[in-house]
Amino acid sequence: MNFMEAVKTPLNIVLISGISGSGKSSALKILEDRGFFCVDNMPILLLPKFFEVALEARLKNVLFVVDIREQGFLDTFEEYIDFLKSRSSFFRFIFFDARDDTVIKRYSETRRKHPLSEEKSIKSAIEKERLLLQDIKKFADVVIDTSEISIHDLSSVVLPYVESVSLGNDLSVRIMSFGFKFGIPLEADTVFDVRFLPNPFFVPALKDFSGTDEAVGKYILSFKETDRFLEVICDFLKFSLPLYKKENKSYFTIAIGCTGGVHRSVVIVNELKKLLVQENRMYQISYFHRDKDKK
Repeated sequence: MNFMEAVKTPLNIVLISGISGSGKSSALKILEDRGFFCVDNMPILLLPKFFEVALEARLKNVLFVVDIREQGFLDTFEEYIDFLKSRSSFFRFIFFDARDDTVIKRYSETRRKHPLSEEKSIKSAIEKERLLLQDIKKFADVVIDTSEISIHDLSSVVLPYVESVSLGNDLSVRIMSFGFKFGIPLEADTVFDVRFLPNPFFVPALKDFSGTDEAVGKYILSFKETDRFLEVICDFLKFSLPLYKKENKSYFTIAIGCTGGVHRSVVIVNELKKLLVQENRMYQISYFHRDKDKK
């Protein structure tokens, strides 16, 4: 295997390996949300080809997960490490571990099979895996034992090891309108109810229009209650969003609801987006109207 024939393109590279059930997949998701292109369990023979594709795609931050599922890397791991280092401007190898009792408990809760499930028991599978990975663990820049780390705290443990990488970690703020009669959006982090505002549905000249139409917008925005509500919600978001970002949250969904999701919530979402863009450019702001066209 001639690794050095691959295209030389410097990337920020994080390599993750470790004991099955120790949190590798959770770490992958954390760094994926922070801007890494993540490759899980890619056959080692495909690595040179990947770097050719990475060059064309102009990737910057890449994460590889290799573990006992692909046992072919065991005999060539030192060469594998050297190859990745030669293609990176930043490189970190993180090995995840956990106590046997913790791993056994996690497998019991998820009911997933261990990659070495042909062994007599989960305990013997873990013991065999530790033996196979003991030499690889020696190459790690850092070993993270997740036995006492909850999934909610894992990001604060992992991210400091890649803090020198430009992660493009702007908080993505999504604002959506919806109708309560169609159900509250499950993805919403915060829900605001605007059914206290006057309803254009009961104005014959406005009933058949939506909140994206100018006449409906003017009607709803003509009330002092609307102005006051927008002030209050903007103050709340200016206070809370920086704190969510500080906690390494990568996206935040604000749901604004009225009865049908056609008039009031649509107008408020449109206005709220304008106000947030004007007030603060540190967030990636998007919006959509879930129920605007429903009957």
